[in-house]
Amino acid sequence: MQKILQLIRIREWFFSKIPFMFIPLFLFLYREGAAGERKSLLLAATYFVYLFFFFSFGYAINDYSDREIDRKVGKTNIMNELTEWQCRGVLALLIAGCLPMLALYFSPYLLLLFIFVYFWGAAYSVRPFRFKERGAAGLLVSSLAQRTIPLFPLLGISEGLWKMVCVWGALGFLVGLRYILIHQAEDLENDIKSGTRTFVKKNGGSVRLLIYLCLGLEGIFLLLLFLWNLKAGWQLALLAVYLLQLCIAGGTIRFIYKENWLTSFLCVPLEDLYNFYLPLILLLALAAGNAAWLLPLLVLLLIGWRPMLEKWKIVIFGITHWKGFRS
Repeated sequence: MQKILQLIRIREWFFSKIPFMFIPLFLFLYREGAAGERKSLLLAATYFVYLFFFFSFGYAINDYSDREIDRKVGKTNIMNELTEWQCRGVLALLIAGCLPMLALYFSPYLLLLFIFVYFWGAAYSVRPFRFKERGAAGLLVSSLAQRTIPLFPLLGISEGLWKMVCVWGALGFLVGLRYILIHQAEDLENDIKSGTRTFVKKNGGSVRLLIYLCLGLEGIFLLLLFLWNLKAGWQLALLAVYLLQLCIAGGTIRFIYKENWLTSFLCVPLEDLYNFYLPLILLLALAAGNAAWLLPLLVLLLIGWRPMLEKWKIVIFGITHWKGFRS
């Protein structure tokens, strides 16, 4: 089991991507008043299965493509422990994760969307495309593959989802771009050793400016989203709690940890909003219409309590060491 978890690298994407990808679907069901419909729960379940296998596929095929490079630099890669046919079998199994959703809502259009999604997910690392070494094009492909393109199968489910997918997909592109820039910056030393060409390696000086730009545009998107959808006082209260946490955590990292808050993975701005607070708010609203939504709510709490505890430890540390803010 440990080898399987290492192969699909579930800890790197499960909490940081799955809740984010559900927000447009939850928003759609909430605005349509469809929480009580059985088909809504079935859609959410098959969508979860697809996302789980797709993100597993993305990390697995990246490791498959990087076998030789990782061997050269001495980096652990589970794919190096498998035969060629075993590797291909694993990848084929992960692609099959789309079948429940495809069978339930089959159409030629949905099939084409799935083909496009998996092609895009592989193009970042697989030759002859291997966009991860194509500078700015690599940033574009990666950011779209991480948090925008995976939303596309929802376009084949309902016409009403188009607006949600387009708005959240545009925001997801900015989020994905910011994350891949931070990732390449933190991985710069390994890329230099292996000779891997990346955007950050070539354009180090402009990286910070791009991260700031993405963050500012995300803020505009979120403001418009909140004005459009928030209806209850308790929703605003939860957001206020998050904003307080965000400010204190940022100050702690900047003035006490002496780290650049905006360009490291230590406590990425807005990630808790995307991965915990917004899904929590929407699931609570859906559960008010159908108690069955308490199950995914429980899952969110189970997978999110540890990361959120770590973030609150940073907040508490900042509060108890408040003198550091004055230095």
